[in-house]
Amino acid sequence: MSENQEKISKLISYWLRHKPEDGNIQVDRFGWAEIQSVIKALNSNNIDFNENQLIELNNSFDKIRWKIDLEKLRIKATHGHSISIEQEVSSEIPNKILFHGTASKNLRGIIKNGLISGQRQYVHLSEDIEMANEVGKRHGKPFLIEINTTKLIENGWEFFKTQQNVWLTKDIPSKYLEFNPWYFNFQEERDQIIKEELKKEVHNKHSLYGKIDRLKLIGLHKPNDDCLFEDSESEKVYVIHPTWSGKKDRGIWPTTKNYRSLDEWIEKRLLPDQNDWYL
Repeated sequence: MSENQEKISKLISYWLRHKPEDGNIQVDRFGWAEIQSVIKALNSNNIDFNENQLIELNNSFDKIRWKIDLEKLRIKATHGHSISIEQEVSSEIPNKILFHGTASKNLRGIIKNGLISGQRQYVHLSEDIEMANEVGKRHGKPFLIEINTTKLIENGWEFFKTQQNVWLTKDIPSKYLEFNPWYFNFQEERDQIIKEELKKEVHNKHSLYGKIDRLKLIGLHKPNDDCLFEDSESEKVYVIHPTWSGKKDRGIWPTTKNYRSLDEWIEKRLLPDQNDWYL
């Protein structure tokens, strides 16, 4: 695709997904617009384009961006809408596990708030790791989030599948998300149980001595007993491995690794951990 074609395709997608009024284009409740109204909008922007060129451009994409109905001479974006549209197809039952690919820089917000559609109308999910990973790479260092769709369907979520094999659904709270091999959804009582154990283990020469009460458990590692705590005063985070011996050890136990912030922990621990998890 030439640079000019890429520019034209982005402009058309912008109109169909976000701002049809900027091109003086009308879309129906399902997102369809008349092909001629799109051609007219391009011509008004000093772009000489016709229906055949529009079809050729659509056929040149590696991934499906638009759906063209030649019988009714109309066009729509297949996904990525921020304008409110209705789905023309019935909801479907997806695989038990779907994936969301994102960049590591977004993880702090996702861990706290879940997956938010933002400017789009729906959250976008993938059927396989490879596809989700490619999505994440577009925005930075990729990270995969797993979604158990069975739990969501039980609680009222619907899923719609696009021609591009993208699954669409509404915002997903963080309690339904898996950040393998760590998880952040656990009973609040777990925080107190672990801190009571740490008080039994931490001796007066340990770096955690006197700090335990101001720590808050925010994450747990699935394969072992590593616990992620955040300091409410300094915002530092600690990965702590309790011995569960119920007694103090004058050595290095419980082992502790300090990070300046949650963001540093994501880059230096969570990302490498996930790379190992999916190898």
